[in-house]
Amino acid sequence: MHRLKRSFLLLALALSAFLSHAAAQTASEIESDDVKRVGTHLSCQCGSCNENVDCNMSSGQCHFCKPARTKIYKMQRAGMSDEQVIAAFVQEYGQKIFRPDPTSSFWIVPYLSLALGGLLVMFVLKKMLGGKRLVPAAGPVAPDNDPILAKYQAAIEKEID
Repeated sequence: MHRLKRSFLLLALALSAFLSHAAAQTASEIESDDVKRVGTHLSCQCGSCNENVDCNMSSGQCHFCKPARTKIYKMQRAGMSDEQVIAAFVQEYGQKIFRPDPTSSFWIVPYLSLALGGLLVMFVLKKMLGGKRLVPAAGPVAPDNDPILAKYQAAIEKEID
């Protein structure tokens, strides 16, 4: 009886070592670049985030992402192309799961914003600095022979000397 118990214990230990090795291998394989490349085109369906299947919810172990990455890995091992894997997910979950690549003209947005901002600053500065010039007010001109003005001019000349 003791021998049977010992044999069972050794068998259980060997089986657990094999399963942990197999699980560790799968964990590293589902984090591979090939799986991530496909995963960037699939949205996480956990309902808690708006990330792709490589999301960081629960350290990347959310209830949707880990099985989805495992499924991607298995489909790739079966010889399916990236497009076929994505099409299978779209067929199963609908078009909402698909995440297209960003458009290639997106890089121009910051430069366009900077140029429009520069034009706005130039317009405002031109309006502030380049507006109408000051012109002396047109009013009655004092005649040169005004006796009151002559008195004040004489006083000014006396002070200056």
